[in-house]
Amino acid sequence: MKRLNQLGARKIVVADVGPLGCIPYVRALEFIPAGECSASANQLTQGYNKKLKRMIYKLNQEMGPESRFVYANTYEIVMEIIQQYRQYGFENALDPCCGGSFPPFLCIGIANSTSTLCNDRSKYVFWDAFHPTEAVNFIVAGKLLDGNSAVASPINVRELSQYQYK
Repeated sequence: MKRLNQLGARKIVVADVGPLGCIPYVRALEFIPAGECSASANQLTQGYNKKLKRMIYKLNQEMGPESRFVYANTYEIVMEIIQQYRQYGFENALDPCCGGSFPPFLCIGIANSTSTLCNDRSKYVFWDAFHPTEAVNFIVAGKLLDGNSAVASPINVRELSQYQYK
């Protein structure tokens, strides 16, 4: 990030790692019961994210007011969506729309394949064994754009876009 700054980047958003313990791939590999996430995977992720947030804070101190680094707390946003999925209009919080919940997790568009596909991807939090759906990404983007310091700090993405060093 310092190198990007040296090359002229002055406004940088750094997204943390989402709740890896909740993705279908990790849940299947660890045989996590339905409706639960891997606590150990999420603890590792949270430890990394805490260090990342401290690093972003330190970069803002070192680089001065002419540069702004924003920490994007995608972990908390996605966890909230998973925990309150019905309030967001989802019907399924932990299973993938495409590919199934067990290995080999194939999500391919070939006729006569063993890949499964849900009827309405907008009702699922996860698209495949690894990635959130477009509907989730829209929610995450909206919260980062206009959210408070719990989701984007020290300022949100809209404030970053308008930020001018004087």
